[in-house]
Amino acid sequence: MSSPATPPAGAALAGRAGWPGRGTRLAGFVESAPGVLLDELRSMLAGQGLPVAVDPPAPNTARAGGTAGLPAALGWAASGLMWLTGPPGRPPLVPDGPVLGRAEAAARLFTELSRQLGRAVRPDVATLLGGRAALLGLHRRGTWSANGSCRLLPAADGWIAVNLARPHDVDAVDALVGALGDQIGLVSADPCLHPVEQAWTALSAAVAARPAADVVDIARLLAIPAGELDGPRRPRPVRTLPIRVSRPTGVSRSTRDSRPTGVSRRTRATRATSSAPTSSLIGAAAGVGAEPPLVIDLSAMWAGPLCAHLLGEAGMRVVKVESVHRPDGARRGDPEFYDWLHAGHESVALDFTTPGGRAMLRRLVERADVVIESSRPRALAQLGLDAAELVAARPGRTWVSITGYGRAYAGAHPGPDPVAFGDDAAVAGGLVAWDRSGGDTASPVFCGDAIADPLTGLFAALAAAASVLGGGGHLLDVAMRDVAAWVAAPPDQGMDPPDGEVDPTGPVPWTVTGCDRDGWTVHQAGRTQRVLPPRPPQVGTGARETGRARAAASGTDTRAVVDALCLG
Repeated sequence: MSSPATPPAGAALAGRAGWPGRGTRLAGFVESAPGVLLDELRSMLAGQGLPVAVDPPAPNTARAGGTAGLPAALGWAASGLMWLTGPPGRPPLVPDGPVLGRAEAAARLFTELSRQLGRAVRPDVATLLGGRAALLGLHRRGTWSANGSCRLLPAADGWIAVNLARPHDVDAVDALVGALGDQIGLVSADPCLHPVEQAWTALSAAVAARPAADVVDIARLLAIPAGELDGPRRPRPVRTLPIRVSRPTGVSRSTRDSRPTGVSRRTRATRATSSAPTSSLIGAAAGVGAEPPLVIDLSAMWAGPLCAHLLGEAGMRVVKVESVHRPDGARRGDPEFYDWLHAGHESVALDFTTPGGRAMLRRLVERADVVIESSRPRALAQLGLDAAELVAARPGRTWVSITGYGRAYAGAHPGPDPVAFGDDAAVAGGLVAWDRSGGDTASPVFCGDAIADPLTGLFAALAAAASVLGGGGHLLDVAMRDVAAWVAAPPDQGMDPPDGEVDPTGPVPWTVTGCDRDGWTVHQAGRTQRVLPPRPPQVGTGARETGRARAAASGTDTRAVVDALCLG
């Protein structure tokens, strides 16, 4: 891990710069950025064997509340994300990197690829990133996440994010505090406090005296989601992991890059019956009347289901598969949020504890054109699934692996795979804003609501669509931390800020006026924009696939799917 992140001398607040020396360049860059941001994204995808040689449609600037084409701060204010960024009672803040610009670039590329798949989808980035907050009525809370489960804590040499989202996490704090050397631990906490607040009080005190990396390492051993705030960098948000796979006849890597849309994949017809596809993907994309690509969604919570939602909107058939004993935890949350992500998808529930249940799971996966999962490889192995083996078993299959830090990270670091949620993963990727209202001391604050989750869902859907249209055969490694770092990187190609301070007092090209009671307004480039609340999604748009405007109850379609795919 790099040296502890320290806030740039001109961290964002009205009248202060972003990264030193960049403040006066930021407005001009962001206004002219769409082409640059598209090019860098296409270059990244091509480097991973996912070329996107298309010209995406222009952004839709006519949409009410649209953010495309607006200067940095005005777009952030219009998106609803500024509403969620900054300390309460003080001016809302803007992150340094072109976060919206990079997300819009991904959305525009996905629009063009989805058109080739058969149904053009124009993702509304502001709704994707702020939709849950709108449904839950969330507000900005500074060093507390919008939903309250994650907090930014100062360590001896930097900042960390710790997420106590589950009862297990709260229960494990006493062990974490003890391992950090605090012999008093929770025993000294105020007994009048709620147990969760007792945990935070003890943890904050213990963390302050220890190096950030040490705290994160111990937290991960206890399966507590935690991340160290990292400095600016540019990892790849999507990696294609090596797979030994025979590609469809006539579709080599060299020819695939320039292959026109609509090239048939009927050469796959000779596959074994047990893994026969349900569709001809490129034929479907060309409107040949084949069955739509089959997506088996094994993921849970947010990033994976959002990826599945976007692919479903593009015309793919999505089957969500859950354990009868441990269904998706998001079912216990806001029902409208769950419906937004899952309406129109079929639901299969299996007993993974039985040989028959695991065998049926494997048969479903073997029939899939696209598999989405958010499990650690060790957990998949316990179910008898090996992603690399299953991709290699049939040319054309695409496997999307979504985790907090990625398969590549887990393979390079001993110990348990880190657990991550959207807020702590965003911090680990450096996706924060900086609050300088305290004078010379700047503090990081959360951006948006668990923003690494929806960003990852969008980028994963883009990569999956590119893979399908390119012939498949990819194991896609999508890490929430790396997606956050990609969009958060400063706008000069992600290089680290220069050594030493350069123009530390240069002004940002915008100001913010107002108050919480009357609202806030951003002034930039002779224009103004009210800071708008996040806007809710349209729930039930997937009803055209199944006739259901709401998500199916767990297991509703198990028998129908098994019969339709001849798996019984």
